[in-house]
Amino acid sequence: MKELPPSPEFDPRKAYQALKSREGMLAYTLFDLTTQANETTNGILKISAQRTPYRGDTLILTFVIDADNGRIDNHQLAQQFNRLSESPITEGLGEGCERLNLTCLDCLEDLPRYFVQELKLFYRNPVDQKKTLLERDVLPTLEQILNCRFQPLDWWPQPRTAAGHEPTSAADRPGWKPLQSFLNWWREG
Repeated sequence: MKELPPSPEFDPRKAYQALKSREGMLAYTLFDLTTQANETTNGILKISAQRTPYRGDTLILTFVIDADNGRIDNHQLAQQFNRLSESPITEGLGEGCERLNLTCLDCLEDLPRYFVQELKLFYRNPVDQKKTLLERDVLPTLEQILNCRFQPLDWWPQPRTAAGHEPTSAADRPGWKPLQSFLNWWREG
């Protein structure tokens, strides 16, 4: 009997990067989150979309929070995000949202400074008006449940423009230094 070659060792980081590279990035924004202990921290939200074969669309929201400020530990942040899976929020996430999946991503890589959560929203049918769905339904619902405030979305690849002004983007706003690193990371995917 012929021996099979040894199978390569599974690398969760490579698997994660391969999955993330297939996402179609839509937008990103900064946000402030307040915990039950009334502590405030900030982060960035990346929004992507994937078409599911023979099904609808999936919106993928990746929350990255700078946990290095020392005021809020990852356990507090995990409790905050667990509210998403504990509440019946699919009704507030737009027509056709049939389920959601919340996944901790900072466990896939050594990211002691950051708390990373991914929220996947599965829609029964293709979502044609993603911008409207996100701004009218998804983000306001998440603001209520997570006790956070999102800044206006910056649509990928073009930053939003104010009437009569130069383009503005979250990368140009003061307040969160690691943003440019994350934008470069997502461009590489």
